[in-house]
Amino acid sequence: MSTRSSSLVTRTRLSMLAVAGISVAVVFVVFYAAWLRYTVDYRTTELGRQVSALATGLSAGGQLGSGDSGATGELRVRLFRVQAGLIGARLVVTDDEGVVLLSSEKDTAKSYDLGVLGEADERGVRTAVAALGGGRAVVVAAPVEGEQGGYLLALQPVREINGAQAGVLVLLGISALIATVVAWLTGGLVARRLSGRVLRLEQGAEAVARGEWGRQVDVEGEDEVASLARSFNRMSTRVSDVYRAQKEFVGNVSHELRTPITTISGFAGAMLDGTATEPDVRHRFLTGIRDEAGRLAELTQTLLVLADIDSGRLELDEVVVDTGALAEALRSRHEAVAGCRDIEFLVDDLSCDGQVPLGDESRLLQIASALTANAIAYTPEGGQVRISSSCEDDRWSLLVDDSGSGVPVEQRERIFERFVRLDPSRCAETGGSGLGLSICARLVELMDGTIRVDDSPFGGSRFVVSLPAYH
Repeated sequence: MSTRSSSLVTRTRLSMLAVAGISVAVVFVVFYAAWLRYTVDYRTTELGRQVSALATGLSAGGQLGSGDSGATGELRVRLFRVQAGLIGARLVVTDDEGVVLLSSEKDTAKSYDLGVLGEADERGVRTAVAALGGGRAVVVAAPVEGEQGGYLLALQPVREINGAQAGVLVLLGISALIATVVAWLTGGLVARRLSGRVLRLEQGAEAVARGEWGRQVDVEGEDEVASLARSFNRMSTRVSDVYRAQKEFVGNVSHELRTPITTISGFAGAMLDGTATEPDVRHRFLTGIRDEAGRLAELTQTLLVLADIDSGRLELDEVVVDTGALAEALRSRHEAVAGCRDIEFLVDDLSCDGQVPLGDESRLLQIASALTANAIAYTPEGGQVRISSSCEDDRWSLLVDDSGSGVPVEQRERIFERFVRLDPSRCAETGGSGLGLSICARLVELMDGTIRVDDSPFGGSRFVVSLPAYH
């Protein structure tokens, strides 16, 4: 595993360890505080029940105090101390003023302030947690009825109650240690699994950087890393497609440049070396040079438009387009070509219920002309090509229908991408550079419009260009 992967494992482990440590510490503090409160409350309740029972016994046994004498009195005092040992607390008998009459221990105070005790419950038992001597203690007092009078007090330092929780603290410590170990091991497993997937993504990215276009990585699960892997695969496929299309484009452009250049060079050389001396031959050669130069100019113009679009230098007007002039320009440009191929070419009135498009007039003509040329190129002899319009709400649409082979549904989004051609041939009639539809789509977008391809009622394709309309 790489250093970066190991670092990710370590960081993930430490993060999980920190989270586990903080969580355990918070739980420990909250639990311990709650446990302390619970044990003190529980011990107070228990002492109240026990002291109430003992006070009842004292009331039945008569006077009990430091002045008791005889075997019976001594026995009762010894029993009193045994009872104190059984309940685990110091027992003290006081009068109504809090003066100590008898204590289960010798080093007791002479008197106690009964005013610190809380309100009596239904049994007359009063409780408090008060500062006594060396620290805080739980104090429970029950009244002694009858001749005896006074109070029976049970006192137990809080530290003694807390000392009984040592086992709980040990258990909590062991639990914290186990949680830490589990967090460390789990963090390692999670991080190794995660880092392995990230490492594969890194290797895939490096492979693409080395030129392995289309490199794919395995997709595991449905989490964010899996989503990233799917995005990487789509990106890699896209890069591969674009690179392949660019290679094809370079080949296509090279071919389309080489053919007219070769023709122009050959015709010019023949005229210079005296081979072409007859007027009709010279005229044919000059016509060929002119036509091939026109093809070069058209290809150059396409590349320049693409460069202007990419750089953002292209500025478009937003005017009311003369649809009559647009229709006439399309007829003059394409009617002859369509007639040579015996294609029925129709251009309707492009004004739709008085609505006309808003946009750049020359660029709309460029778009419509490119779509019309495509329709004619892909329509067989004897077919049909029709240019019409429609309108809906505030949108005007140009419709270019043909009776060709159509565009497969799965290709209808891709054909507007750069360098994509349905016909991979380099035939001038149908091959093209793979940029025409891409340029059309970008120009339409810049005019706040949309372009799509549907099925035509003629059996081929229908290209629809939608633009804002002017009433």
